Amino acid sequence: MTTRDNLGSPERSHLKRNTRVIFLAWAALLVFSFGGGLYSTDVLAEYEVAESFLGARPLLTAEHGWTVSGIRSGSFVPHGIGYSIILMPAAAIGLTVQHEAGTIAVALTNAFLSLLFIVVLYRLAMTLSGKKTYLFKFLVVTISSMALVYGRMPFDVTAAALFCSLAVFFSLEHRDIAAGFAIGCAILIRMDSIVFLPVLINSRKSAVRLIPGIITAVLITAAANLYRFGSIIDDGHSQDPAMTLSLPFNGFIGLLFSPGKGLLWFVPTAFLAVFYQKGRWKYALPLILSIILHSFLRDWSGGTGWGPRFLFPALPLFLLPLTEQRKGGRLFSILVLWTVLISVSAIWSHPCEIEQSLGGDDYSLQSRQAVLWNPSKSPLLHTVKNLGNDSPDISAWHIRQIYPSTGSALILIQIALSAGLGAASVLLYRRKS
Repeated sequence: MTTRDNLGSPERSHLKRNTRVIFLAWAALLVFSFGGGLYSTDVLAEYEVAESFLGARPLLTAEHGWTVSGIRSGSFVPHGIGYSIILMPAAAIGLTVQHEAGTIAVALTNAFLSLLFIVVLYRLAMTLSGKKTYLFKFLVVTISSMALVYGRMPFDVTAAALFCSLAVFFSLEHRDIAAGFAIGCAILIRMDSIVFLPVLINSRKSAVRLIPGIITAVLITAAANLYRFGSIIDDGHSQDPAMTLSLPFNGFIGLLFSPGKGLLWFVPTAFLAVFYQKGRWKYALPLILSIILHSFLRDWSGGTGWGPRFLFPALPLFLLPLTEQRKGGRLFSILVLWTVLISVSAIWSHPCEIEQSLGGDDYSLQSRQAVLWNPSKSPLLHTVKNLGNDSPDISAWHIRQIYPSTGSALILIQIALSAGLGAASVLLYRRKS
């Protein structure tokens, strides 16, 4: 296992160079695929809560998404407040300039979080595998984890994945207090980030050092719950029928195999990665626990999005063994082709709109069940079929439909910037350390 303490000067220089290569390559992909939209009313709701922190509406209220009632006037959403805190600068832009500018700022914020996440993930891969980690495989494996799709679609899972991965990295560096605050931030964003706790506990001493960060997150969450619902343990999910507990069989099978949301179709590399967890099962635990936890939810699917969204924060860590040289074999190459196809399809189209067009959001609706279980209604199938149809779901293309000259110029700028970042990544990789 490689840590910064036992790296020599040449190895440290090599690590820094490769980290920059990954940063530039991922930035090129994010620029090329930048959509600039919110994609979901859940994200809009978290944006509205960010506006409430700035005094634009009653505190912690929102009008969109799964809203529930509290002890005060206004509607509340049963989301963690951490992502809304992160979106405050974007909300300030939206309130100062116009809402559309705030929307683009949200997408840019998420892209920045995705960049940080990829850097942390690469450093984590190097800490666990050292020189066995292969740069190209790392990029491909990361794309296969849905990271690129959720780098452009600003759901809160990218922010959660960043802080969860950062907590694991700090733990491996024996910086347990920092790991505690990182996982605390993740818990503030998504409560289900607790599935990472077993990875962070290396001894009784390390567990104690995690407490300050976790307690801070718990106290902030308790204060928000008390303000909204009059109880420190009520976060509003008790009013959300989608989040009630159910027998886990349907959820377990659905998360793994359903054509509408199953890992088998959206992240098939996860099944291949199972065979390369030898000596790493501790780091596989977050995904295993996440599958078990979410399978108990009545609506285990996570609503509209791309694939098994709830599982995304734990997926990249589970897939890291595949980033090593000579891991995965010929089957990995086949799965790479599938990964590229579905990722490009998800970037070309608006997967949330496609999923909504196939059936309602309510889990109890027959049309929703068809989306989840009927192969002919699978959002993945229809997203792939939509590849090449209509205009791509890229920000500059949307602007071009309203302002043709400006939009065309922005398309050229977007392509040129993406190509420049990609070229810089290749040149840096080819340069000797």
